[in-house]
Amino acid sequence: MTSKTLSMFGFGAMGEAIARRLLSQQYQLNIWSRTPEKLIVLAESGAMVKSSIAEAIKSADTIICVLPDVVALQEVLFDVDWAHELQGRMVINFGSVNASRSQALMDAFHAHQARYIEVAAMGSVDDVANGNLQLLVGASEEDYTQAKSILDGISSRVMYIGDVGDAAAYKLALQQISASVFCAFASSISLIQEQGLELDRFMDFLRTTPFYSPMLDQKLPRILSRDYSRSNLPSKHLERDLKLFLEDAEELGFNAHHVESVKELISLCVARSMQDMDFTAVYDVIHPPKEDI
Repeated sequence: MTSKTLSMFGFGAMGEAIARRLLSQQYQLNIWSRTPEKLIVLAESGAMVKSSIAEAIKSADTIICVLPDVVALQEVLFDVDWAHELQGRMVINFGSVNASRSQALMDAFHAHQARYIEVAAMGSVDDVANGNLQLLVGASEEDYTQAKSILDGISSRVMYIGDVGDAAAYKLALQQISASVFCAFASSISLIQEQGLELDRFMDFLRTTPFYSPMLDQKLPRILSRDYSRSNLPSKHLERDLKLFLEDAEELGFNAHHVESVKELISLCVARSMQDMDFTAVYDVIHPPKEDI
């Protein structure tokens, strides 16, 4: 039976939401951060703040990381002064990786006699709170079985994909589709508007076609209002995932030039200080407001 005591690193918006969810599921949560002010609210909710990374690692058999990337994870867990404390522990990594980087992490943890599980999370902070965050899992079947009760505590939508690297590939493939489809949609909406055509009539026709997706109707209000607040997927996170997709494309030898173009549009959002806004802000790059032209 999995222990109800966990240690956790990484408290951005998603990490904090996952921590809150675990606390609500009666887990004892040991936490540490380089920015202790991020931990105040969680501590008030019952989390135990540890004074060092080593203390946090030693405080539980299972460690959850919601750090932004591989570099951040390596800096936290693989310092020579405390990496030996990983022995015998299980690390569940929610950070964005591609397959090759995730497999390299697995090898590094195995070298320290620790187990490694990749979790590709898809959804928003609200999805975490509601227990509906989509979790795609890459791990050995044995490790997945041991971690399943923890993952089920976070979400009712847990799917075991296969080996380490498989879940990462699924997520990047899905993120690329989402980004490419939305940019194509935003370009088409721009054409319809600039031609002075009736948008409602266009949407009615689009819904009858085989390439319609409900996502288009979900995102349309953001386009029409140009309101990209309360982000489901921040531009900076999508940019990171598209970079990882392109890294995989180069390594595996397939042509992804169209993804490069989409990534450049998203990168313009980031460059224009829209990095924390929902990625649909790319509409302002594709079809700038008249006052910006």
